[in-house]
Amino acid sequence: MILQEYILVFLITTLAGIYGLIFGGGSHLTLPFLFLLGIDPKIAIATNQVGAIGQLSTGSYVFIKNKKIHWDLVKWVAPAYLIGALIGVFVLIQIDGLWIKKIVSAAIVAFAFLTLFKNPEKQTFKSIGKEKRIIGFLVAIAFGIYSIVITASIGTMLTFLLMYMFGLSFKSAVQNRQVMAVIGIVPAVILLWINGYVDPLLAIPLLAGRIVGGYIGATIVMKSKSHFLRIIFSIVIIALALKTFFF
Repeated sequence: MILQEYILVFLITTLAGIYGLIFGGGSHLTLPFLFLLGIDPKIAIATNQVGAIGQLSTGSYVFIKNKKIHWDLVKWVAPAYLIGALIGVFVLIQIDGLWIKKIVSAAIVAFAFLTLFKNPEKQTFKSIGKEKRIIGFLVAIAFGIYSIVITASIGTMLTFLLMYMFGLSFKSAVQNRQVMAVIGIVPAVILLWINGYVDPLLAIPLLAGRIVGGYIGATIVMKSKSHFLRIIFSIVIIALALKTFFF
């Protein structure tokens, strides 16, 4: 890659960081561009996760500082997500890269129209039954696997999980998923790096862009109303679904 391409990666990743922190799915912007540059799909996905750590860590810092995290919920969901992410590392290493490129573009479709559902019932973690907690734990494992192998829309999926399974508002789901996700993917990325699937030079603009974008996105979330964010979220997700169906 030449210098201009690294600069473009940084700029696109900054936008992805803003978009990804608020709505989830920042990889919908970064991965197609990395594929266009001719980067091997496995390298692109693994290195993109390094950038994601920057976004998630920045968002986590802002939301922890402002005391927006439900730690009892994080302690339940994050370990499941971590288990899934570690399984996902081994799946990614084994899967054919050509299949990855085909799946990424369509990954969001199954989840897009969930935004049309009624607002989730407000609950606290303590009020959620044991059966629902177990289901949420198992779904979080599946999402952890998905987050490493496919990546695209995982933030969106975690938002749905926290809203419809655990009763958080949209804004609270966005805030809490940052901490859950970063706990899950850091060990997975370390394993990918050890196995040679991370490009250190490419990781620099991806990490820098996601940190900048993540901070901007976290600031927007803190200052915006949950209802407003949810409306925009619904519009964005449905637009992405239609794009995936017809283009």
